[in-house]
Amino acid sequence: MIHKALEFLQDYLNKELKMTLALSEDSVVASSLVNPDGSVVESTQNKVVISIVNMEHETFVKSTQQYKSDGEHSYGKINPPIHLNLYLLITSNHSNYLEAYKRLSVVITKFQANPYFNKNEFSQMPDPIKKLTLEIFNIPITELSHIWSGIGAKYVPSIIYKMRMVTLEETKIKKEIPGVTGLGNTAKSS
Repeated sequence: MIHKALEFLQDYLNKELKMTLALSEDSVVASSLVNPDGSVVESTQNKVVISIVNMEHETFVKSTQQYKSDGEHSYGKINPPIHLNLYLLITSNHSNYLEAYKRLSVVITKFQANPYFNKNEFSQMPDPIKKLTLEIFNIPITELSHIWSGIGAKYVPSIIYKMRMVTLEETKIKKEIPGVTGLGNTAKSS
């Protein structure tokens, strides 16, 4: 589900940047900025890059559904879904400094205009994602420095968004439990 959420945002931003800036090719990619060996990812040159810098388990939302009906007379025990908030680092990795901020500004205004995505308004949103919300996430400059050090890259124009919520759920039933089919009332009247 995480990859589907990233692909959705990548496609949405590619479409919006093409329309707004009259670009002929895709300019947004979901990727890390640096390969595991420390080299720069070539496909991120002159692109807006969406990277996940943190994932957080959303504990506010609790699922009370522990059983799933098979439609007949039995139920299956299931684990509750996991809800995640993703912290997205959106960078404008462009060789022209002003162009980098121009593209980053478009991204910010598009998310300002559409901070909430759902299936009703965005039919191309992939299943099983039902909704996503994005909000700018402010962090102190020292923490930002730690993020860039951890990535192993030099700072480029960027912003961090908190994306709520990606839900991960295994629908496989752990244990089947027979349902109640009737009451065997054998009480006798006197």
